[in-house]
Amino acid sequence: MGIDIALDASWFLIFFLLVYTLGFIQFPRDLHPGRFRVSADAISITLGIAASVLLFASVLAHELSHSWMAIQLGTSVKRITLFIFGGVAQIAGEPDRPLSEFLIAIMGPLMSVALAALFGAAWLWLRILDSADVANGMLTPLILLTGILAQVNGSLALFNLAPGFPLDGGRVLRAILWGATHSIATATKWASRVGQLIAVLLIGSAFIGFFTGFGIGGIWNAFIGLFLWNAANEGYRQTLMVESLRGVSVSQLMTRAEAVSPDLTVGEFVEQYLLRQRDQTFVVTDGFAFLGVIGTSNIRNVSRPEWNIRRVRDVMTPSTSLQVLNPSDSVTTALARLANSDAEELPVLDAGQVVGFIGQNELARYLRLNAERKQM
Repeated sequence: MGIDIALDASWFLIFFLLVYTLGFIQFPRDLHPGRFRVSADAISITLGIAASVLLFASVLAHELSHSWMAIQLGTSVKRITLFIFGGVAQIAGEPDRPLSEFLIAIMGPLMSVALAALFGAAWLWLRILDSADVANGMLTPLILLTGILAQVNGSLALFNLAPGFPLDGGRVLRAILWGATHSIATATKWASRVGQLIAVLLIGSAFIGFFTGFGIGGIWNAFIGLFLWNAANEGYRQTLMVESLRGVSVSQLMTRAEAVSPDLTVGEFVEQYLLRQRDQTFVVTDGFAFLGVIGTSNIRNVSRPEWNIRRVRDVMTPSTSLQVLNPSDSVTTALARLANSDAEELPVLDAGQVVGFIGQNELARYLRLNAERKQM
C-alpha cells in the first residue's frame, strides 16, 4: 500500500517487557504446571519472542486495515507508527462524511476479531489433536502460543470498541452522532466526553488496585487512562481547529512568494535572502519556469565550505516532488496535504506560476487571531 512503518522508541521498551513477561514468567509456568519454582528454558524464551512478534504483527494488521479502508475511500495514509500503547495510522485529514468515519473506524476491530477467531480455531484444533495423543504432548507450546494470541486479539477488539473517542469505538460513536446531528464538532464533543469518562474509570481502577495489591496492572491502567484523557482532549481540540478553518480559502492566508535565481550560490542565497527572512520559503525560477523551492531545511545539510561551490539548483526541492495548492483550495485541504507531506510549507500555483506559500505558521497565526477575535 506504500505506507511507511515506523517504530517509536517506546515500542522497544514494551517489546522487551513482553518478551521478559511471557518468556521468563508466564510460559515457564504454563509449560511446567504444578511446580513451585520454574525457570525459563529455550522453549519458553522462544515462545516469548514469537508471541511478542506476532502480537505486534496483530497490532500492525489492525492499523493496516484502517489504512486500507481509508485508501479505498480516497484518503492517503502516510505512515503507521507502533508505540507503547499500540499503533496509530497517520491518515491525511478527517473523513468528510459519517459513513467514511464509520467504515474506517470499524475495520480495525473487525481485523482483531478475525485474528482472534483464526488463532482460536488453531488453538481448538491443536487441543483436539493433543487430547487424541497424536503428538505425545509436543503440541503444548503451540497450544499456549495460539491461545494467548487469541485472547489478546479478542481483548484488543473489545477495548478498541469501547465507545470513547479517540478509540475505534469512540470514532464509531462519533460517526453515528455526526449522522444524527449533522455536526462533527457536536459529535466529537460527546464522543470525547465518553472517552474521558472511560479514562477516569481506568485511573480509578488503578487507584483501587494500588490499595488491593494489584500494583502492576493498576499502574498500567493509570498510564492508559492518562493517555486516553489527553488524546480525547487533543482530538476534540483538533476537530474544533479544523472546523474553524472551513470556508477559508488558501488565498486568504498564504504569504506572497519571493523568487530567487537557481544560479545563486548557497552562500549568496543565505546572505541576500535567508538572513533577512529566516522562516520563509522561496520559489526558484529562471524567469520563465517554476523549478522548485528552497528554505532553511534545504541548507541544513550543506557544509559551510560548500556554500561558495554549490548552487541553489543543487540543493532546492524540485517542483516535480512537491504537492501544490490552488488559491481557491480550502484551508482544510491545505491542512490535509501538509499532514501528508514532509514540507514545512506548500507552494500555491496559479496558471503555472507560484503566487504564494502556506504552512503551519500561517495556519497557527490565523487560529490565534480568530481565537482573540472571539474573546473580544
